[in-house]
Amino acid sequence: MPRKKTIQPDPIESFTLEDGTIVELRDESCQVIGRGLHKRNEYEAIRDAVLESIYPIYIDKNGRKIIRSRSPDPLKYAAVFERWYTRQGFPQRNETEIRKRLYKDIKKQIKYLIDAVEAFNG
Repeated sequence: MPRKKTIQPDPIESFTLEDGTIVELRDESCQVIGRGLHKRNEYEAIRDAVLESIYPIYIDKNGRKIIRSRSPDPLKYAAVFERWYTRQGFPQRNETEIRKRLYKDIKKQIKYLIDAVEAFNG
């Protein structure tokens, strides 16, 4: 017997572009329902919170900050990042998930943000 179709919550706003592409605006209150999407959304919320905390350490208005040898460098190694993560009071996660997945994502996002700020400043 087939399963019932999932009823998706309505988006906040929806509009169609000239080329026929439909754009939906959603927030936490009306996210798409699907298998495993709640875990992805939870991970992205934690990743964004970590980025907000780590952004001022590496980036200023001109781009990349110079990290002094005595100042903390959370992205130096995965183990250092994992210790920094637990000291900051973020939700408890599996140690290997922090080191293997979150560390790589944060490092990649910081590089993108540094490049964007430096390109904007020209």
